[in-house]
Amino acid sequence: MTDLFEMLTTIARRRNGDTTSPFSSVRRLEKWLVKLPQETEYDTHHALIEGLERFNAENEVASMDRLRVLLRLEEVGMPMQERIVEQYVRNQAAFRLARQSLWRESWMFWSLMAEGWLDLLKQANKGPVVDLLKPHLVMIAARALRYAGLAMRWDYHQGQAPGPSAWKRVHKIYRMVERQGHACDNVMLNGNSSTVAREYALVVLTGLVHPLGYRALEIQRIAEILEGYANLPLPETKLEKSQHTHVVDISLNCGAMVLDDHWMHGDRLRYLSLGGLIQYLQSLEQGEDGHPDFGLPQQMASLIERGGLRRNRQRTNRFGRVWVTSGMDNILSALETGKPVIERPALEPWMVRDESPEGMGFNLSPDENVPIGRLIATSWDPSENVWQLLVTRWCKNEEGQLQIGTQRLSRHPKRVEIYPETGHPVTEQEKTMGVFLPLANTDQGVSNLLLPATLYSKGAYLILRDADVAYRLRLGEVQETHESWVRVSMDVVGREQFAAAA
Repeated sequence: MTDLFEMLTTIARRRNGDTTSPFSSVRRLEKWLVKLPQETEYDTHHALIEGLERFNAENEVASMDRLRVLLRLEEVGMPMQERIVEQYVRNQAAFRLARQSLWRESWMFWSLMAEGWLDLLKQANKGPVVDLLKPHLVMIAARALRYAGLAMRWDYHQGQAPGPSAWKRVHKIYRMVERQGHACDNVMLNGNSSTVAREYALVVLTGLVHPLGYRALEIQRIAEILEGYANLPLPETKLEKSQHTHVVDISLNCGAMVLDDHWMHGDRLRYLSLGGLIQYLQSLEQGEDGHPDFGLPQQMASLIERGGLRRNRQRTNRFGRVWVTSGMDNILSALETGKPVIERPALEPWMVRDESPEGMGFNLSPDENVPIGRLIATSWDPSENVWQLLVTRWCKNEEGQLQIGTQRLSRHPKRVEIYPETGHPVTEQEKTMGVFLPLANTDQGVSNLLLPATLYSKGAYLILRDADVAYRLRLGEVQETHESWVRVSMDVVGREQFAAAA
């Protein structure tokens, strides 16, 4: 009966022209917030997102009331959003469907908040309410940048690089505030002091790290490391070749790149001095919580120093079927020489789309589940026992197909036996197998080794056995983590015939 009364009251109000939005004032918003579903926090969060969609769709002229309403929606939504993100990161190892829905909820919140603040920013910069909102312009711009950057970060979680429109948006916001001389004005964001220049630098630096292929926990850790660096380098307008290492062209719809002799002074160029940040990252050994980062800061330093990951070679269209196996147990089994065909792992046929010296692209059915960062071994003809090792870097649904992009780690991966230098294992059960990746990075001319994470310790010595030869290795930095395995650099410090070494 109560529901019927409320429905009739709503109809009467509409007939009388009373269509006041719940977002027209903070007082009305509070009444709307009280009525949000409370069965689960996910339901409450989802209803809040629907409210944000409605708030943005109203397309009202900016006012102090709308500013206060958006601040209140942010205040209510952020604690819930943080818990949703925590669940999303925690559920990566299982609950695939829940993981996807949590990602979508998080991405929608970031995107809608960015849209709401960007609309206010446009009107604070140009329109009938400029004088009213001008005192709040820096606060609005910093929030628009923060949420736009978070939406871009969530693209990385899906193995997708932010598009040109995303970069155009953040460049435009920063340029507008910089032009007015307020890029370094302090503003409070989520309880911390920041500036528009700092928020812009965080977006640019994340783009330099280019965390495609990293796990959700690692992407969040990358953000924590960058945000926790107090002396974050800010963009500068005057080029100092002895100091500046990277450059952003704000007239282009892309991120930063390494500064070289090609770059000169320019009105649309912003320069970054990242030497101090790189040294800081290289000095970090473990996370703030005491758990090892498996070389993540060092990986960040390497990627920033190189200017991020860029696909700089043309891919050639190549159609056909290649046989694929994934998961380290299956890969080790595939690489085992002399094994009967009946004992080899099950193989899947993948359709090749294109290929380059760096990797391969595939077309799969849209219901396939291929996590970013998954190691796969491929062969055109398994009977020849010739395999390549690749890692998935991105995936997207397009024209009813799942498109997969992979990076080639080695054309000739080799299964090897590894053990601590303290002695050779006595029994078969004690043997540990790894994968040697000859010249995994041809630009640097180094080889990598895949081994279980439990065996890794930076600087530790291992013995690698390949047939009758034993190599003494010193383990270097972790290049990347792959589930419970790590891919590490190494130095060969000794070699001898196995018979003599045993």
